[in-house]
Amino acid sequence: MLTQQALEAWYGSHESDLAWVEKPSRHQFRWRLPNDRWATASRQFSSSKALQKELKKQGPRDVYIGTSAWLTPVNLPKRSDEDAPHPVLIDHWVVFDIDFTPFCYRRLEQARKAAHRLMLWIEANEDLTLLSLSYSGGKGFHLIFKDNDRSLFSIPDPKEREEAVRTTRQALLRRVLGQGFPVDPTVTADTRRIIRLPGTLHGTTGWVCTRISREQLTAPLKTWVSNLPRHPDALRLRYWPLAPSDLLRRGNPWARTKAKRSRSKRTYTVQEAITVVQCSTQVVGTKGRSALMAWIPKRWTEGHLSSVASRINELGWGPVHTFEHLKQTLLIAPRAIPKEQLAKEVATMGWKSMGGEIKQLGHAWLDIHPMLDEQADGLSTLVHKGTWEEAGTGGGKVPWSATHVELLRRLDTIVELGDDEVAGRAEPAFRVVSKT
Repeated sequence: MLTQQALEAWYGSHESDLAWVEKPSRHQFRWRLPNDRWATASRQFSSSKALQKELKKQGPRDVYIGTSAWLTPVNLPKRSDEDAPHPVLIDHWVVFDIDFTPFCYRRLEQARKAAHRLMLWIEANEDLTLLSLSYSGGKGFHLIFKDNDRSLFSIPDPKEREEAVRTTRQALLRRVLGQGFPVDPTVTADTRRIIRLPGTLHGTTGWVCTRISREQLTAPLKTWVSNLPRHPDALRLRYWPLAPSDLLRRGNPWARTKAKRSRSKRTYTVQEAITVVQCSTQVVGTKGRSALMAWIPKRWTEGHLSSVASRINELGWGPVHTFEHLKQTLLIAPRAIPKEQLAKEVATMGWKSMGGEIKQLGHAWLDIHPMLDEQADGLSTLVHKGTWEEAGTGGGKVPWSATHVELLRRLDTIVELGDDEVAGRAEPAFRVVSKT
């Protein structure tokens, strides 16, 4: 990870790319600082040079621009705020985010091909105009379109207007997902979403989020990847993905056939121990708080899942981030929950052994197959599937867990903390164990 001094120096000599944005002053700007705290611009920016002055002072890890244009983009109230006047939505980009983990050439080439197919399908089937294509600086590409149908933005009531746009985007997203395109399902329909700003550094890889041409997206990555800008200390783009098993296994993971014993035709197989990394639910730096982390049992029915999501929503433990690995689903809710409450609730939900472990030890250990350290950042084979919508977005009553927000960051997943309280330290507790 780049130091704050290195980030400040970079932004002191590099401007972001706003040339493609019709009116930058209508958009919200947000950035994540080196200490993982979020900052929202308290003023409007009409040019790259004006924004550069602020970024030079802040030295952010990551910089984002809102996908919506607002009459007043500063101090936007939340959608749930019933007291403040609803903000006036002027425009909303149609954004698709395609990522293929981990960060390597082979996966990035797969992402390019998927992005190219999506661009062609959109242009053939939807009334949208391509506005910008960009390499994210990490594991994929952003496709940004302008909606040619302006009728929704003439709805007089600001709240009804925003809801109508969200509903239309959700329908479009369903059509795209129905065609099998691997887009991030949390991005397209969200009018309050932010997207990485071209011309800024990706804080994990050190590569620059860069706008590219249609011709580049069409051409094999090998013909132009070397020309992409990056920080001198940026991560090297490996050709092959490095799987967790390559980092963690001792010996051959497959059953081995022992040598034939004398005068015997029989063979014996021995399953060697596999070394895995586990992460604790403990919110490091607090007394008696843990986060909800669990693998969903395959035997659970849709009804069971629905009742669990409903209960999490009632408790205000959301958002719950979902990941897939080897056709199994991992849940991570980065909230600092009192351990007694967590132990009782997870046991009732169906994770009885976890509830017992938390009750006895104050926390529980969970298998996290990828190596989650700074050197292995970006090597995860866990695929982020978004947030569990049924589980809700939580609220200010339960503080964030800085420990598990950091865990999600190492999985290259952004958590917007807003003004909610944050508990603990950004130091996930890991241990290495051998299993047979």
